[in-house]
Amino acid sequence: METNSENGTLRFKKFVVSSMFKRVFAKCKKDNFNKREDTSTVPNQEFCVPLVNAKLGDNGIMFYGRKSEWNTQEMCIDIIQNGAVATGKVYAQPHSVAVLWDAYLIKPIKDVFSEEILLYLTKCIEKITREQFSYDKKATWERVKTCEVTLPVTSDGEPDFDYMVRYIRAIEKLTIADVVKYKDKVIDTSKMLVNSKP
Repeated sequence: METNSENGTLRFKKFVVSSMFKRVFAKCKKDNFNKREDTSTVPNQEFCVPLVNAKLGDNGIMFYGRKSEWNTQEMCIDIIQNGAVATGKVYAQPHSVAVLWDAYLIKPIKDVFSEEILLYLTKCIEKITREQFSYDKKATWERVKTCEVTLPVTSDGEPDFDYMVRYIRAIEKLTIADVVKYKDKVIDTSKMLVNSKP
């Protein structure tokens, strides 16, 4: 698939998820894990490892664990496999995380060192998981790994990671510009209200 862009033709190609990503594990080391005693809903010095689970929002994180008790992963992607409203939600996890329940982590097979690439890949995966999976049809790895994800590619058919970085940075700049415009509008309205006579 090709589209035209200012710099020429942009090519896209479908990849089977398992050809681009591998499942990785980050779970509790304790045999006698007790959620009430071994997690906290508030991060602090003791409970500093974010634990992903079936949570919509907050990057899928609702609990925190002790660093010594969890194997962790970073620069990975979290897929929520279960949950009434969260099934198929996908989050980029650039920092160290572990899995509490109803979710799993995947990593690109090729090392990715850019958070922008991770964010781009996350949204590409979420496009397929949110469309194809639900509470009745869980987004398990066995199902997701056989799906196809559409990615931008270079002229030799390899994923175009440079484009992904440029795209995410452009979106960030647009978002910042919109926030600045909104803030300027609020300031102008506030000045007008303060300066108006009753």
